[in-house]
Amino acid sequence: MKQLDKEEQQLLDLLPKGIERPRPLKELVKLTGWSNRRVRGIINRLIVIHHQPIGARYEHPNNGYFIITNDKERNIALAPLTSQIMEMTKRAQIISNTDLESK
Repeated sequence: MKQLDKEEQQLLDLLPKGIERPRPLKELVKLTGWSNRRVRGIINRLIVIHHQPIGARYEHPNNGYFIITNDKERNIALAPLTSQIMEMTKRAQIISNTDLESK
């Protein structure tokens, strides 16, 4: 596993351990001075390249990113990802199977 660069470490240090008080994207943007896209990109790198267990909670008012500390938190973080995958798969299958000649 590669060592974290300065930005990755900075962002990781801002993430709380556990789901109780996740840190919203807007707050991470404000604390770092980076764009939404940059913060999300670094979070993606932390997860995909560095295997950091970072989850996101999408329920208001307690939404944001957090470091997963147990299986319950892992399942909460995985639920929206699994749902999104299923919806995107369904959409891709419909587009793939649509008869273009009749449109």
